[in-house]
Amino acid sequence: MRRRTPAAALALVLLLAGCGGAEPTRFPATWQTPSPTAPATLTVKEAKGRYLSIVAPYNTALDELEAALKARRPWRTVRGLAGTVADTNAAHAEQLRTTLWPEPVRTPIAALLKENDVALRHWRLAAAATSATALMREIRAAAAHDGGTQGNRVRTTLGLAVYRDS
Repeated sequence: MRRRTPAAALALVLLLAGCGGAEPTRFPATWQTPSPTAPATLTVKEAKGRYLSIVAPYNTALDELEAALKARRPWRTVRGLAGTVADTNAAHAEQLRTTLWPEPVRTPIAALLKENDVALRHWRLAAAATSATALMREIRAAAAHDGGTQGNRVRTTLGLAVYRDS
C-alpha cells in the first residue's frame, strides 16, 4: 500500500506540471508576433469633436478665472484658479501635441501650441505669485498670448464656429 502512494503522488505531480498528456502550449515565433498598429490620422469630422473635447476644460477654467476677477474675489482665490488654468493649459497642450491631426489643421495647431507655450509660462508664474500685483502682471502676460487668433484658425479650418469670449 505504501508503494502506491509515491506512484500516485508522482502521477499527480506530472499531471499538474503539464506532463499529463495534454498538448503543449505553443507560442508564436517572434516573426509571427503582430506588431502594434500605429494610430490613424483623424478625419476632419473626428478632429472637430476631438479638438472641442480637448479645449473644453481649459476654456472652462479660463471662464471661472474671469468670473472670479469680475467678482473681485480675493487674490489668493484667483491665484488658485490661475493654477487650475495652468494645469488645464498643460494638459490640453499635451493632448493637442499627441493627436494625429488631419493635414490641413496641422499648421494652425502648431501655431496654437507655440502661443500656448508662452502663455503656460505666465500661468505657472501666476499660480506661484506671492502678491496680488505679481498675480495680475502674470495673468495679463498670459492673456496677451491667449492663442485666440490661432485657436480660431484651427476652428475655421475644421469648419467650427469661432470662439467668442464672454
